[in-house]
Amino acid sequence: MTDDKKHDEVAEYPGGLLENPGGSLPIFLKLTYVGFVLFGIIYFVLYMAGDGSALVEQFNQLTGYGHP
Repeated sequence: MTDDKKHDEVAEYPGGLLENPGGSLPIFLKLTYVGFVLFGIIYFVLYMAGDGSALVEQFNQLTGYGHP
C-alpha cells in the first residue's frame, strides 16, 4: 500500500485553515506548559501544607481535617 500524499504538503481544513507540517511550537506555548506544571506542583504543596487562610482554617475545623 502506498501513500500518494506527501508528508510535506500543507493540509487545508474546513474554513480555510492551513497547517504547516513540521512547524515548531512558539516559545510562549512551551513556557506555558512549564508554567502550568510548576503551578500544579506549588499548588499541591501548599494544599498539603495548608495555606493558612482563614477560609481554609474554618473548613479544616468543620471537617476535622488536620487534627489528630
